[in-house]
Amino acid sequence: MRGGVGKRILQAAALTTFLVLFGLTGFLFREGLPALYKSPYEELRFAVHPENPISQLDAGQVRALVRREKKWKDFGGPDTAVVAVHLANIDRYVTAGASLHQIQSTIDSLARLRGVLLALPPNLLPKHTKPLVVHWKGWKEIFFSTQWSPTYEPVPAVGFLPLLMGSLWVSVIGLLVVVPLGIAMAVYAVEFLPKTLYYPVKILWELMAGLPSVIIGFWGLVVVVPWIQKVFKLSAGETALTAGLLLGWMTLPLMASLVEEALRAIPRLLEESSYGLGATQWQTILRLKLPYILPSIATATLLAAGRILGETMVVLMVSGNSPVIAWTPLKPVRALPATLAAELGEAPVGSYHYHTLFLLGVVLFLLTLLLNVSAYLVRPRHA
Repeated sequence: MRGGVGKRILQAAALTTFLVLFGLTGFLFREGLPALYKSPYEELRFAVHPENPISQLDAGQVRALVRREKKWKDFGGPDTAVVAVHLANIDRYVTAGASLHQIQSTIDSLARLRGVLLALPPNLLPKHTKPLVVHWKGWKEIFFSTQWSPTYEPVPAVGFLPLLMGSLWVSVIGLLVVVPLGIAMAVYAVEFLPKTLYYPVKILWELMAGLPSVIIGFWGLVVVVPWIQKVFKLSAGETALTAGLLLGWMTLPLMASLVEEALRAIPRLLEESSYGLGATQWQTILRLKLPYILPSIATATLLAAGRILGETMVVLMVSGNSPVIAWTPLKPVRALPATLAAELGEAPVGSYHYHTLFLLGVVLFLLTLLLNVSAYLVRPRHA
């Protein structure tokens, strides 16, 4: 009777875990996928002067005009300055506390300029203007744009490439730290560490693994950031290199523990056979043990990569949080999880910014899932 009750409890726990995971995944996709087919400016209408020959542009061209990176003549329009008028800069043209009638009169006056570009709600758009069609291609903007500015008005920039590049830099640097050092720690613990020190060292490993990431971030901000700034003579020490070094260091216990377990699982007969053939301890380690556990090392590396990729606080605190494509690790970057932590609380529910962040979460979820599935498949394939 007791066994049947215990079995049902375990089944219920397993089912609950599965349902929660399935529900979270479904919710993530439900909130993120609208970013691919929705338009961020559905409530706005674009218009130009009636004499402007341009009738349609894409989102990137409109951003370039608003930022004055391009002129009308670059797209076949009049040789005149761009006068952008939208909700975010309307206060440039009207005084604070102006009435709706005064705002409408000001907009009507601005609409008579040949270089005007209006992006306003339909009720504020003057009737004597010419409609401008602005094309939005979600896939192109999200996965091929190199700019991330999701709150920019009137047309946001939501390119994931700078964030993916930042995560790539941090992950690669972290792995370059954790893989060799983690293997070295495991080899030392198994082969050279005195038995009397083994358990104290393991306790230190567990303590290190249990440190809150925010504490490591504070330590990095106070110690590592100034050191990086001084060594490389930088204007600021918050870089991809700083974040990668800290993430590699904090992932060491995971990597070392997994490799150590694999080393201790090697059959004693193989080790004794190596020594019996005259191999030294180092020859046995380098030519027998490490090659023998290579699938386990690959698994540990993939799991460490997943941990590094999903870390938030350390990257948020020491990477510089600059959403630009960095071609060197000595530049500030912003990673995927740091972006979610920094912006999700400020995005209005249901807004395009909100859906874009959830789509970013979908990408992070798929990358982490890929790493974990790869780690699961590597061991049986090579074991």
